Amino acid sequence: MRTDNLITRDGSTPLDPDQIKGIRFSHLTNMGELDELEDLNIQKGIEWLQHQKNGDYLRTEFLCRLHEKLFGDVWKWAGKFRTVEVNISKYRAYDVGPQLLNFFEDIKLWLKSPNMRSEEISAEMHHRLVCIHPFPNGNERTTRIYTEYFQRRQNWPVTNWKASLSTTPQERRKSYIKALQLADKGDFRMLIEFMSEKKRASKEALLRKII
Repeated sequence: MRTDNLITRDGSTPLDPDQIKGIRFSHLTNMGELDELEDLNIQKGIEWLQHQKNGDYLRTEFLCRLHEKLFGDVWKWAGKFRTVEVNISKYRAYDVGPQLLNFFEDIKLWLKSPNMRSEEISAEMHHRLVCIHPFPNGNERTTRIYTEYFQRRQNWPVTNWKASLSTTPQERRKSYIKALQLADKGDFRMLIEFMSEKKRASKEALLRKII
């Protein structure tokens, strides 16, 4: 399972007091050190997830457990819902639990519907979970990893978040954000296309295959 991160940050940026609330390490001073610890934790979380081949994963408890596995070595609040309001979500903190219950029930209905294609379900579930923004941090990464896991459990093609080798990570992220913004307005076409795009081999890689 991939850990494609669409976020690129300056590793030398100092951590401010708000960013280190709940962190388990007092020696961290900048974003680079934090990113390194988070990446190691995410790898451990993904190893755990790869062993979850059975059982009900369309439930709130599973999502919280996944978030805890991905970030629990670094953050004390991992696996727990946010308790404050955030500008990037239209849902209040007290709505997170009920919204997730509705979210998973809707997915079960979508899976039974003959009118929804797999690409549509993947895009709508991904967008919905991003909108709910259940946790204090790590929501986008958790949502992308959970989306891949969901697709694998359904035996569907798995999204490649950095599919295009012809664009920079910054350009790819801009496309991702634009697709989410259009989905906010009910237009999922760009997000479906983004999530369905396959990784294109570079000319150099193709030449190596030919030779």
